Amino acid sequence: MSSRRRPFKRALAGLRGYPWFARAEIAALAWLAWVILRVLRWTTRFETVGAEALEQHWADGRPMVFAFWHGRAIMLPFLVRGRHDAYIMNSTHRDGEIITRALERFGIRSTRGSSTRGAVGGTLALLRALKRGNSVALIPDGPRGPAGVAKGGAVELARTGDAPLFPLSFSASRVIRLRGWDRMMFPLPGARVVCVVGEPLAVAPTDAEGRRERENDRVLLESRLNEITRRADRLAGRPEEPT
Repeated sequence: MSSRRRPFKRALAGLRGYPWFARAEIAALAWLAWVILRVLRWTTRFETVGAEALEQHWADGRPMVFAFWHGRAIMLPFLVRGRHDAYIMNSTHRDGEIITRALERFGIRSTRGSSTRGAVGGTLALLRALKRGNSVALIPDGPRGPAGVAKGGAVELARTGDAPLFPLSFSASRVIRLRGWDRMMFPLPGARVVCVVGEPLAVAPTDAEGRRERENDRVLLESRLNEITRRADRLAGRPEEPT
């Protein structure tokens, strides 16, 4: 890091210690995130594949659980925009607050927690939303990976809430992928964006074989997410990747 940048970073870190600056920074970055998402939507050709069952559930007013990989999440708010009945769990730190505020503009509300902090409270809030008739979403490999390895939260949520579990993914014909653990995918202007809705998993209630059943469902969810992600790549004209 150059010596010129160090004083700037120290000054910025000092400003972030003031609550008023932190609030202003979060508000500005949340607005910027929303603008970026809107620009992506306006400048790409967006289509969905396999959404018939999902649309029927919405028409019937039935709640659902959505699951998608962390690196393939950026365009999925447009599947539920305007429904005003969807919840997702976001982390309790600053980045989570930015994402929460940006998603609110799409009618997607948030509970607070993650697999590393506040998980129980966040998951219980999702379950209460599901019981009220709202659809909810979990990212099985979030918030820190490993990428493409499903944790059991989405399966447990669908099982406890007696709701179908829909795997979702997207791809695009022209993208950039970030260097983080999830290699977050961003479509480029002019790209064809394909969102794929997988066949829902009918997660069975817990019984005498509960532990084995849960593991089977977790593995099946992971397999279907990888399958529809590769399918989205094929439809978008990209080399296939599992996540």
